[in-house]
Order: sequence, then structure tokens, then C-alpha cells
Amino acid sequence: MDSKETYDKAADSGKPPAYSPALTSSSAGEQPPAYQPPASYRVGVQTLSSPLVQLQELKAHLCLLRAFRDLRTAVEDGENTEWPAIVRSWSASQRWAWFVGLAVDRFQTWIQSMIAYSSLDTWVEREMPPVDVLMVWHAYSLNPMWYAEDTTRILALRPLRAVKDRLLTSMVKIGDINTYQASPDRLDGWLKRCGTPYDPIAAAAMMSDRTIDCPSCLASYAVPFVNEEGTGYLQSKFASTCPSCGLATTKDTLAVLKFARDVTLNPSNPEDKKQHGYGVYMAGTLRTVVNPTDEAIALLLKQKMHIVFKPPKDAATKGDWVKSICADVKFTMEEVQKQTVVVFAARGRRTRRVLGAYIDDRPFSVELVSAVIRQCSFIDKMTGFGWTEAGAFDIPEDEVVLQHAIARYHAFLDLMTSSPGSFFVPTLDIDLAWHTHQMKGELYQNDCIKLIKRYVDHDDRVEENHLATSFDVTCRAWQQRFQVPYTYCGCPLPGDTLGQRLSRLKHRLSQSGGAPSALQPPRRADALGATHASEHNSVSLAPLGAAYAQLADAKRKTRADKVARRQQRDERLVRDGRLDPAARQGYDGHQVAFLYPVPFFAPPLVGCVAAAAGCGGFGGLGGVGGAGCAVGAGACGGAGAACGSGGCGGGGGCGGGGGCGGGGGCGGGGGGSGGCGGC
Repeated sequence: MDSKETYDKAADSGKPPAYSPALTSSSAGEQPPAYQPPASYRVGVQTLSSPLVQLQELKAHLCLLRAFRDLRTAVEDGENTEWPAIVRSWSASQRWAWFVGLAVDRFQTWIQSMIAYSSLDTWVEREMPPVDVLMVWHAYSLNPMWYAEDTTRILALRPLRAVKDRLLTSMVKIGDINTYQASPDRLDGWLKRCGTPYDPIAAAAMMSDRTIDCPSCLASYAVPFVNEEGTGYLQSKFASTCPSCGLATTKDTLAVLKFARDVTLNPSNPEDKKQHGYGVYMAGTLRTVVNPTDEAIALLLKQKMHIVFKPPKDAATKGDWVKSICADVKFTMEEVQKQTVVVFAARGRRTRRVLGAYIDDRPFSVELVSAVIRQCSFIDKMTGFGWTEAGAFDIPEDEVVLQHAIARYHAFLDLMTSSPGSFFVPTLDIDLAWHTHQMKGELYQNDCIKLIKRYVDHDDRVEENHLATSFDVTCRAWQQRFQVPYTYCGCPLPGDTLGQRLSRLKHRLSQSGGAPSALQPPRRADALGATHASEHNSVSLAPLGAAYAQLADAKRKTRADKVARRQQRDERLVRDGRLDPAARQGYDGHQVAFLYPVPFFAPPLVGCVAAAAGCGGFGGLGGVGGAGCAVGAGACGGAGAACGSGGCGGGGGCGGGGGCGGGGGCGGGGGGSGGCGGC
């Protein structure tokens, strides 16, 4: 896709603008006015003289995304002969899921060994992690509420809080991570402290096993990451037998152990409080939409938890209490859910939020393998636009695309201030700026509370049909507040025929008098395509039962039927001479947001939406229920479509439990990776 292609102004023709890269502004005989970014940015009642995210930060972020894409390509090619033979025999997407699992392990090890140097230069020189670890850190930061609570509550993760916005500032400092070379001292220091080579590909060849604790006897023992039987720690059918007591251990039983250990920490015990700090509270109970450490609520829920899970009278140690809880719930999170109903007063959302944090034995409340894989389709879309290419934004006339994204992101935040209780769905350009802002860690949280008066989560726990409805709401709210369309990518807006939408767009873009809105895109195909809905995280939830699945399918079919009726209506308008055929052709090949499901990695986590944090959502309970199914229609892909090339289709996901993989994603001709049926 040529990022400099523009679309025909078409104002003088009396026809709607044709959405085709073949028609450029030069063909209209008059160049459209150059895009002008706003002089200031209004969010709610406050006006900012400079944006929350800078142009150089977006550029550095896009360079980082290219590094992630290159790493994935290298892993999926699978040419390293040092890797286990079984890994080399897998499909590309299976191999990628395995590699990401190892990267999460390296990320955890690095945090525990990190030195938080105060100087950025010193940190980059001595502490900069390798690209696979940066990739996991990046995905974790895009779950800002969990990231903020985890790095406050869990002592082992406190080093991440100490480095604040270092993930982003170090990328800006380096300029292009793809040209970065770690010094010999850094390579040696990493090997000594983390136990693996700095190079991710070489490290993967050396990582063979992980140590776990038995939920029954608490004995520690090693389990392989992969094996021929498919029961390794990073495989979908993980299972092992404790050599000390014989308990059959799975990810679900490990999640129970993590839960039980958190339950037994007592906020009223000075020793526990001194040793664990905020870690005495359960995951998902400490942080609210306005308070980063609401101990009153967290304490109340912990006290209720202690009513349900009382220490046995013969418990001599805390370990005895932990083992008792694990046995009482039969080593399953499903039984934990049943027994904690009274704790959460039948509040399904709170139950799912809290228990959904107990997925395995890792300290993170987010399943980071899924989080990384979930970002792959977004990266593919940025790649498809040409935005991750080296030098893509080196000249000012190309920078306007990112300036437009920044302007729209601030408008998106302003929209949140107008309706605090609403769910709003970002487009791809807004999501890029939003992701960049979230990479600032605590600074992002501070900006939210200052400007929006609450913490704003990048919510990935909203069910598919709710997400589709929320996108409709966002389109209407944006139009009402800013008097310009929300999307320009070619998707039909809610309630519109294509002809109605393009006619109104033509009218707005050809209006005379007054300066054009900074929210209207530059006259470039990539800028238009980037206003497509950001749907890379959306999934349909399997665990809610057959009745729910039928309802979800029915709603999806209803949306598809509406699109089909719009297409038929527009075809009649073309036949009757009331719609420009070129405008109708621009609609062909453009996939509709929130319509086509593709495979996705388990556990079920869902699409990115702006929401008041703490509202919870439909989180998976580790081991309870099957894998989810993503809704990831490729972003603006299609041969010749104005909004993108065939290369920016949604990436296929990775099936959990071996149940969701197999096929490729709904990519528009390239860029979509195949599904990964559990290893």
C-alpha cells in the first residue's frame, strides 16, 4: 500500500467521493488543504498546550512494533536447529505460542533481578531487556488497571513501578530499537543474573523446564516446558504428577494454590502486613475507579473470604492452612467459584474479575501469553498501513497521519468525560496513541485521574455483542459531540446505508467557510484506513453455556443481515443511477467490524474498550470453560480498497486446549497468521 495515496476530493462533481486509491487529489485538479494539527487539546474542562503523547513517542512505539513483528517472523520460520525437534515440527503459530510462553518466563526472571537505575542513560546501558522481554512488558502495560494494581500489590512486581515510564522513554532514547546493540557488559550481566543468553532465539534453545509447587504437599519440583505427550507446562494439556505425594497437577490446580496463598495472608496481622504490604489483599479488590489503594473495600472482601476459608484448628503453620484450602475446594477453581458466591454477594462481574486473576502460578493477574498474542493482529494492521517501516514518518508531510491520530485520541478522552458510564470503542489510529500513552505506566494513570477524574482501563473483558453495540454508541456520540464522522475507512456506520454515509461525508469535506476540523483525516488512504474499529481483542465467550452461544450467534447473524441489506440497497441505488458505482466499489473487500469470528488463544479475554476501571467484565476462570473465539475481521484489507492493502488482515489466534486452532485468521490477503490449536 502506498501511504501517500489520497482520495478524490470530488466536491465539484456533485457525487460522493470515491473510496479508491486509484483516484487521487491530483485528479481533481485542485490540491486539498494541508492537514493542520490543533494548537491545543481540550479534554473535558481542561485545555492542554501540548499533547499527552508526543510525535516522537508514537514513532518510537511503531519501531518497537516492527521489532516484535520481525521477532515473530523469525520464530515462525522455525529455522533454529538448536530448538527441540517437536517444536520445529509444529505449525508457525504453535511455535510462536511456545516462544511467547518462554518470553513470559524471562520477563518474570528479569523483574526479580532488575536494578532500577535513576539515570535513563545508565538504565539503557545496563538494564535494557531483550526484545522478547520488551514484548511481554508492552502487552502487560496495555492492561493498565491490572498493571497498576499488580505493581502496587505484589512485592515481586514492585520494580516495574519503580521504573515508571521507562518502557517508552528508553525507546525514544534509542530512536530505533531495531538498530540497538547491547554492549558486551550488558550481555554478560544478563546471562549472570537471568541465566539465559540475551538473544531470545538462543535463549529459547536453552530453556527446558520450570519449577512449580505442589498444591497438596507444597513440595517443589521441575516440569518440562514441552514434551512428546503434549503435557508440558507450555502445552494445552499440561499435566504432571507430584513425585512426593502423587497429586495430578494442572494449570487449574496451580491457580488454586496461588489463590489459597493469597487467602491466608491476613491484613490484621502486623507480620503479614509488614512482609507483604498491599499483597495481603486479594487480586482485583484493591484498586477502584478513583482510588489506587482502597483498603476499606479490600479489607471487607478479605474478611468475608476468611469466613468462608477458616484456618483448621490443627493448622500449625500458614502452609497447613494453604493445603487445607486447596483440599477443601478439591483443587479446582470451579469449586472456588462455588464457595465464594457468598463473598461477592452474587455479583458476577466482581467474581469474574477477582477469580479471573487466578489463572496459573505466575504472579501476574493477566494471562500474558494471551495478551502478547492478542497484540499480533494489531501489529499486522500497523504493518499493513506501512507505519512500522523504517523512515515511514521521516518527513513532515507523512507525520500528519500521526498528528491526526494524536488529535483524535484527545477527542476520544474528551468523549469519555462527557459520558462517564459509557463504553467507547477506539479506532486503530486512536488505539495506537492510547497504547503509547499506556506505556507511560503511572504517568498514564495520573493523567486519567487529572483529566477524566477516574482511572480509565483499556478494557479487554467486554463480550463480543456488547462490544459491537458499544462501537455503534461511540459512532453516534462522536458525531453528536464533534459534528464529524467517527470512521472514514469504508465501514457502514450504524443505521446508515453506504450511500447515506458517503453523501454526508462528501458534504462535510466539501463545505466552504471556516477551517477544517482537526478531527478530519488527512487525504491519505492510510489515514482513512486507520479510522477502522480496533477490534483485535474482541472475543465471543465460550464458558457461558449453549444458550448464550446461540444468542451470540443470533446477534452476529442479525448484524450480518443488516450489512447484507445495506449492500443490496446500495446495489439498487447504483442500478437506478442514484449512487456512484465507484463509491460502491470502495465498499467491496472491506471487512465489517465485529462481524467475523476467528480463532483466539485461551483463556477468553475480550476487546479493547474505554471503560471506568473496576467494572470487571467476563474474565475466564483458569481452567473453567473452554477457549474463546476472537472477533477480528481484518482491518481494512482487500485488493484495491481505499482503506488498506491486503496485508493488514487480522491475525489468526491460538487455540486453547487444542480446540480453537487450525485455520488462519480473517486476513485480507496477507498478514493474518494461522490459528494455533493447542500445542
